[in-house]
Amino acid sequence: MFETWLSLTVRWFPVIAVVVLAAIFVWRQLWRQLPFFFLYLIAALLVVATKIAAFHIGHTTYFYTYWIADLVGSVVVFLAMYEVFLRRLFTGFQKNRFYRNIFPLFAALTLVLTVLTALQAPDKRAAFQMASRGFDFTRTAVLVFFIGLMAFMGRHWPKYDLGITLGFGIQAAVALADSAVRTLTHYTPTVLGTVEFAAYNVTCVIWLITFWKPERKSLQSAEQLDPAMLEQARSWEEQLKDWIAPRRGRR
Repeated sequence: MFETWLSLTVRWFPVIAVVVLAAIFVWRQLWRQLPFFFLYLIAALLVVATKIAAFHIGHTTYFYTYWIADLVGSVVVFLAMYEVFLRRLFTGFQKNRFYRNIFPLFAALTLVLTVLTALQAPDKRAAFQMASRGFDFTRTAVLVFFIGLMAFMGRHWPKYDLGITLGFGIQAAVALADSAVRTLTHYTPTVLGTVEFAAYNVTCVIWLITFWKPERKSLQSAEQLDPAMLEQARSWEEQLKDWIAPRRGRR
């Protein structure tokens, strides 16, 4: 009996945790600060409810619902990362229309193309799995880029942004490893599938700890930092933006 309850608790813990997180967001009105991450929490609950409903309808319905819902969830993850990195941590990028639109446009375009490709492929299971793993790879690449950029520029991590990024980073690392192993074993189930589920449980714990108490404002202001360090950081940021999208008139 105890093992049964323990198994059910572990299996449903992510759902319970996401419900608690959504309640915290509503109670403290955090959805105003992090609307896309709040959308991710709501989408995660809707995905679970949709999969459960599809499971009771039939095998074919559940198959398509499972994978399409998984891809839609991946798009919402991209929006949440866009919010953290471009709207909060690197606000200077937000002034450029290219940076402002690249995340949602890329996510939506990838979703449409992968779904259409998967629907026309002979082996639909493999096609959906490849599409999902493609999202995993892209998500990992984006996280590595911006985490490296934060370290390179010596930026300070606010509590909420660090918690969200750490959670997504753990998921991305395990998912990418699982994807590599599945590819080598021709998509046969491996123990990493269980590890991936455990990683999501760890992620939920991190997010609960992150948002359980309100974020304290940093006591260290820009004026308290070394002016030379600030000027160097601004210079690196400008060079990076010019390298990615050169300004008009500059040869």
